[in-house]
Amino acid sequence: MYNSNIASILSGINNVNIEKEIISNDTLSNKTQKIEKALGFIKENIGFCEFKGATDGYWKDLETKDTKVMIFSIPNGTFITTPDNPKKEYSSEDVNGNFLILDGLLYKSNTDRYTITYMKV
Repeated sequence: MYNSNIASILSGINNVNIEKEIISNDTLSNKTQKIEKALGFIKENIGFCEFKGATDGYWKDLETKDTKVMIFSIPNGTFITTPDNPKKEYSSEDVNGNFLILDGLLYKSNTDRYTITYMKV
């Protein structure tokens, strides 16, 4: 049921049949391969983005202010903001679970082990 719902939602995007390409594809031997293939499709066709890297306490421009983004998650100890208001920092407590939509995206992290996940909308 879960896979069918995802397939029907994603199939409307770019007229791609996700059921055939990913979920029912017999050449993908296990669930992990299917998930990786689905995430690859989402990244390529829907605007799903990830960034992983240290910014040494400086703001890293990920998206310009003319690009709307929806933030899925940021790790604890990292921060995001917008190009128009870099003094207004958002922490993981502000972001995670709230799906903020921002105009542009700046990211700050002191480690290269963490990944921010967002989508262009």
